[in-house]
Amino acid sequence: MEEKKESNLKYIILTFVLIIIGIVLYARFVSTSGLVIKEYPVINENIPQNFEGLKIVHFSDLLYGRTVDKEDVKKLIIKINELKPDIIVFTGDLIDKDTIYKNKIGEFLTEQLSLLEARLNKFAISGDYDSKLKDYEIIMKNSGFTYLNNSYDLIYDKGNIPLMIAGFPSSLKDKHDNETTFSYLTEHQEENIYSIVLTHEADSYNDFKDYNINLVLSGHSLGGQIRLPFVGAITTKKGSKKYYNNYYEENKTKIFVSSGIGTTNYSFRWFNKPSVNLYRLYQK
Repeated sequence: MEEKKESNLKYIILTFVLIIIGIVLYARFVSTSGLVIKEYPVINENIPQNFEGLKIVHFSDLLYGRTVDKEDVKKLIIKINELKPDIIVFTGDLIDKDTIYKNKIGEFLTEQLSLLEARLNKFAISGDYDSKLKDYEIIMKNSGFTYLNNSYDLIYDKGNIPLMIAGFPSSLKDKHDNETTFSYLTEHQEENIYSIVLTHEADSYNDFKDYNINLVLSGHSLGGQIRLPFVGAITTKKGSKKYYNNYYEENKTKIFVSSGIGTTNYSFRWFNKPSVNLYRLYQK
């Protein structure tokens, strides 16, 4: 009887160990691969009729070099182009902080990001890791992105009424200049211009919430990276303590947080596959 109990205990322990190993391997190799497209309708009466159905593709936190390699980048580019976006936005953290940057990496990323096709334009802002990458702005500009850094741009499409898109650098590494960034909105308050803001850390919304922005697109949180059913994110990052899930609405401002592509600090994802967001704009 004693031997049987001991044998059962060994079986239970072995089973438990195998389950743990399976979970770790799944989180490392399966959950960090593939790509999920998360599609959202964005409805607002201030969207001009000529932008009805506009498609914005949003990706963030590529974090190249940890769990994202060359083949992953190539597949990402193909997948985004298959969506036939009108506008593409990248909300920062191109390369993981632990990746040793070499010119070859910059050349490869420039080559691939240049292949992204947007009917109207491509926009990028910087994340907290990008502040350490001296070539970041060069890479994005050489890839055909309009780099927004406490600045804005106007998007026109078959009409005289534009959308305004503004972008901030990482709030963890730089100061936000609201007065300059939102100067166009301030000067055209009576026109109800539909406004989009790109910000790496969603929590920085509280710094500009008084400007009544319509749409905020952000990243940084990685959705918590490790998530559990019915619980959500296990940990949250500085800059994403309040806003780290997919979607929030504050004072009629829609806030979307990309869960990103790569990983950082540890090479695992769980119940949180790499993803790209697709937004379709509608007036009604």
